[in-house]
Amino acid sequence: MHPSDFAACPPSVRYTLLAALCWTRQAELVDGLVDGLVELLIGLIHRINARAERRMERELIGQLAAVPGKRGIFTKMVNAALSKPR
Repeated sequence: MHPSDFAACPPSVRYTLLAALCWTRQAELVDGLVDGLVELLIGLIHRINARAERRMERELIGQLAAVPGKRGIFTKMVNAALSKPR
C-alpha cells in the first residue's frame, strides 16, 4: 500500500499504517547513517595505520643508516651466505 492510499482507510488503520511507515523509514535512515559513520571510521583507521607504518619505516631506515661499519657488516653477511648456501 502506498502512503497516498492511506486516506481511504479509517483513521485508526491510517494512523497505524503511518506509524509503521515512519518507523521503517526511521530505521532505514539510522542504518544508512551508521553505515556511513562506520565507513568513515574504517577510512580514518587505515590512514592512521599507513601513517604509523611510514613513520616506523623512516625510523628503522634512520637507525640502519646510523650503524657504524655497516658496509663491512653487510659484506661479511653476503660472503658468509654465499660460502655456505643451504
